[in-house]
Order: sequence, then C-alpha cells, then structure tokens
Amino acid sequence: MSNDGRFYDLPSQDQAPLLARSLRQEVEGERGVLDLDAAVKQLDLSRIEAHYSRVGAPGYPPEVLLAVLIYGYSLGLRASRQLEAACKYDVRFRFLAHGLRPDFRTLCRFRRNQAEALQQLFRQTVTLCQGTDLVSLGRVATDGSKVRANRSRRALREAERAFALALQEAESADADLPAETPAEACPPASRRACPCSGEEECALMKLAAEGIQPAYNGQLAVDEANQVIVAQEVIAAPNDQGQLAPLLMQVERNCGEAPESALADGGYLNQEDLEQVERQGITPYLPVPEQGVARMEWMEAEQAFRCPQGELLRAYRIRNGKQIYRTRHCSGCPQAKACKVTGRAKELHILPDSGALRRLAARMNEMGKTIYRARSKIVEPIFACFKHNWGFRRFLLRGRRGAGAEWSLLCIAHNLRKWAAGPAQRGVAPASAFSETPRRLIHPFLPPILAVMFSHRIFALRLRAQCLRVSR
Repeated sequence: MSNDGRFYDLPSQDQAPLLARSLRQEVEGERGVLDLDAAVKQLDLSRIEAHYSRVGAPGYPPEVLLAVLIYGYSLGLRASRQLEAACKYDVRFRFLAHGLRPDFRTLCRFRRNQAEALQQLFRQTVTLCQGTDLVSLGRVATDGSKVRANRSRRALREAERAFALALQEAESADADLPAETPAEACPPASRRACPCSGEEECALMKLAAEGIQPAYNGQLAVDEANQVIVAQEVIAAPNDQGQLAPLLMQVERNCGEAPESALADGGYLNQEDLEQVERQGITPYLPVPEQGVARMEWMEAEQAFRCPQGELLRAYRIRNGKQIYRTRHCSGCPQAKACKVTGRAKELHILPDSGALRRLAARMNEMGKTIYRARSKIVEPIFACFKHNWGFRRFLLRGRRGAGAEWSLLCIAHNLRKWAAGPAQRGVAPASAFSETPRRLIHPFLPPILAVMFSHRIFALRLRAQCLRVSR
C-alpha cells in the first residue's frame, strides 16, 4: 500500500514497547472494571477458601474466579469457554484475573460447586448496600419471571417417564422382598438413577416467546430506594402462589429487619401468605380481583349462587386458595354476553372470607392503588436488565442448584454495581484514585530514566562514528 499522506503510518507489529504499561494503566478509563475490582475485595471469601486444600498444586484464587464470572455475566458472557478466551485476550478480564488465565473447566466447576456460597455472598452484597444507606426498607416490591431451563421439552418428558419407570421397578422389587431384608439387598435395576441429571426439578411453563418449555421461576424482592435486590430465589412452580411470605422472610434475614410495606401483583394473592405477612408487621399491597358476584344471588339453602336465568353455580373445587363455583348450562343463554361467557360453563372464583382479605380490600382504595402502581417501576426494570441488557434468557447449568447459582451471580453483579455507584463513603479509594496512583508513582522518575537512556544511546552512536573514521 502506497503511503502518500492519506493514511496513518503502520507501526511495526514486531516492535516491542519501550516501557510496558501495567494492567491497571491499561484499564484506567474503565470505571466499571475498577469499581468491580474494589467491590469484590470487600467480600469475605473465607467460606469458599475453606474448600481448598494445602495438599497438591495451588489453585486459582476465588477472588479471581468470582470477579471474572460477575463481570462476564454483566456483559452477557456466561459460557465458560467465552470467559476463558476473554481472560486471554480482553485486557479488562486480564486485569480482574491479575494476569492469570483460568481454563473453562475451572470456571465451570467453581460456578457449580459454590452454589450455596454464592447465596451467602449475595447476602453480603445486601449488607454492603445497607452500610452505604442504599437500602431503606420502606417499600419492597416482589415479582417473578420465567427463565428457560437447559433441558429441552422432549428430554424432560423422557426423563419423567424414565423416573416413573424406575420408581415402579423399585416398588415392585420392594414388594417381592421379605420384611426383614435390608434395602441394600435390592437388585441394582430397582435403584437405577434417573438419566435426567437433576433437571427433573424444572417444570413445563408457558414462556412469552417460546411457548411451553422447561423453565424455572426466578423470584426477586427489590428495595424501592435504589433498586437493590434484597431477596432472591429460584423455584420450579409455574406461578407465584405461596412465595410472598418466604421472600419477605428472606428479606428480614438478609437485612436484619422487615420492610414496612410489600408490593406484589395478583399472582401472589393467598390467604395464608397475607396472614403470615401481617404477623411479620408488614403492610401488603396487592390488587384484589373482582369477584363477579354483582349479578349473582346467594342461595343459603342450596349453598350456591343463582344467575339471572335461574341456573345454580355450585361448589366445584378449590384452586389457588379460591373456592370455584361452576355451572355448565350456559350454552344458548341470552345472558351469556352480559356474563362474559363464551362457552358452556360459567365459573366464579370466590376468595375465602377472612380478616386479612377484608383488610386488604379496605386498604386498596385510591391511595392504596397509587402506592401499588410504584411496583412495576421498582422491580420490573431489574428483569429487563437481566433479560434484555445482559441477554439472560436461558440457564446454562442444569438442576435447581445450578440455576440458583446462576441467579445468585446475576443478583450479586446487580448489587455490586449499585454499591459501586453509591455516593457514600465505602472505606476504599474511589476508582479515579486507582487510575491516578500509577501516574503519581511513575511520572517523577520517568524523565530522568528517559534522559539517561537517550544519553547512553547518543554516546554509543558517537563512539561508533568515531571508530569508523579512525578505521578509514
């Protein structure tokens, strides 16, 4: 390529730099990397370090593996092979890894084996945020979102059939054994493990874009002040029934005290949960569904509702804490459109009459509805960040334990970013000081060093020129 002044001169690819830059100097403009490095150093990793033995070759420090995983998840890099390549070629990951290059097997094993420790580290991030006044515990909003599991739908159904077959073989084998025969005497076929590798814990759920797929339900409880996650859990239930009280109990364990109020959508509505939440001293705000009994008449003698056409809706069953009344004589009814019936059956879902539900209905007046509207602004942006910004739409690890480890990593990454952006004093130097420290140490000595090097070079050139003149 001709160089006529239109392009930059290409430096030589074989030329070594005069003075190598440190890893910290290479990332001096990356505020997020420096903040994450400072945040990880605040965590107590002694529980993870206790799993390492002094015998054998040394292992990679847990601080390095944790920082690489957290930063990778915040960028959408979750595959262990991608993280291994990033530790080799991406200066940001090289800085977090202190120049080490952990392989993909080490990263994957650490992520899977430390699932319980990651849950404990998440609690530490909540404590860090509390220490910088990022958590107010005034209002806490809860919500759940379905995330696809690693298994395919066909593999899950095959695993369920294999598990049922193995259970049936075990029961038949146990029935043929005498009562005094120990369990170890059972034939190996009766104790055959299910080939689904632990992923039978997930459930078939309806996802927005993918239809019915094996998935888990990720639960979050988020504080209103700065959107810090104060509780999280991964469950295999397709709905949120019965999860409000456990989430708020986890908030109390993580923060040391219960929040003043809790905002949740209608999927959490459950009589037992409401009573438990009120016993904790928390004021719940949930939408109360319309009962649909305005046009119905209660018949005490029949213990049923009578519709305008005279048909009786009798007790059918109880589902999700609601008594369902049903009739199947709506076909051709002139009141079908007014009753919003499109088929043959009409159902009424009646909440049981309890003090907690009556207090909730009285609380959800205009002021209560105004308070409840803040729920979507508190918790739903977190799911948008996970799924849209970070590309987290499917778990990589199998089993509820593996899914919980990945969910904990996401929540740790989110809380540490909030902590790093907090304005309060954290007991460590800010990121700007990290980038300025090497310059203050190097700049005073750089001119003398360069002067000595250039003077020696000039002296050598002059000496060579004089020798050439003498030789001629």
